[in-house]
Amino acid sequence: MAKTKKADLWRLVTDYFDVYLKDVRRMSKGTIETYRYGLYSFVSYMSKHRNVEASLLSLDHFTRDNVKEFIAHLHLVDELADSTCNLRLSILKSFLRYCADEYVPLYATYQSIRTMPKAREEQKPVEYLSEKALKVLLLAPDPNTRLGRRDCMIMIFMYDTGCRVQELVDVQFGSLHLEASPCYVVLTGKGNKTRLIPLMEKTVAHLNAYIHMFHPTRIKRPLFYARKRNGPSKLSTDAIAVLLKKHGEEASKTCIEVLSGIHPHLMRSTRAMHLYLNGMPLENVAKFLGHADSSSISHYATANLAMITAAVEKANPNVVGTSKDWEDPQILKRLMGL
Repeated sequence: MAKTKKADLWRLVTDYFDVYLKDVRRMSKGTIETYRYGLYSFVSYMSKHRNVEASLLSLDHFTRDNVKEFIAHLHLVDELADSTCNLRLSILKSFLRYCADEYVPLYATYQSIRTMPKAREEQKPVEYLSEKALKVLLLAPDPNTRLGRRDCMIMIFMYDTGCRVQELVDVQFGSLHLEASPCYVVLTGKGNKTRLIPLMEKTVAHLNAYIHMFHPTRIKRPLFYARKRNGPSKLSTDAIAVLLKKHGEEASKTCIEVLSGIHPHLMRSTRAMHLYLNGMPLENVAKFLGHADSSSISHYATANLAMITAAVEKANPNVVGTSKDWEDPQILKRLMGL
């Protein structure tokens, strides 16, 4: 293969992140940062262990042997999980596929990397809270304080909607449609795609009380916010993680079923598992969580929302009492992607 210019690599890198992933693939900022870190970890490896500085790196260094040694280093030396190593490999494959599309002579290089197998990952059971543990967690915030009421509403909202943490902090007051029948909220997910999520009756009651305290003027602002000197400020995803961990630690003092290290995705996986265990088909659970294509949802929003509402109401668990045990490895394996 003819030697490619060093400048070509960094031009392609820039276009890959700023144009392809952002505008064509419409990936979220978080996903793009994950891809960026994955690609630059290879650049760092070549610099530290192959004495090829970033300024001297070219596309000719993306050989099968170099990539194999890079992945082996991640696994054996850095002791990263198989899933992380597989993700880094997938990122390199994606980047080289883009490069090959832009520069045809690189197809041979891309094909040699594309056929590299992934490591077999250990299937871990899906973590989720029992209904009893969830109830205790929701009771952890102090209802006599303003922040306690806000935190409780945040956790109720996260569970009822199964939203991603980024979707939670992005949701606006105007995204709520509590006068509609059924009541729903519009969430904006990955790729700026929107979906309508029905809100259960008890959640709506909590929201009305929350709105009375936190949105008395009903002006445009984030649904969940923090008070700062310059006014209400959008919460960060880190702030959500901190409050969940805090209330999780408090709840674990009174209930041994509360898992250690409560985190945002656990609320999402808990909702998914509860819906499935209470009868909702996996396909509907996936759609509820935003894994199905919803770009044309506006054309059939009313019909779909009614159908989803009926399914959720039928499968909606009463967050009281004993949880069900679930040990079917095939079901857990399918839910791992949710």
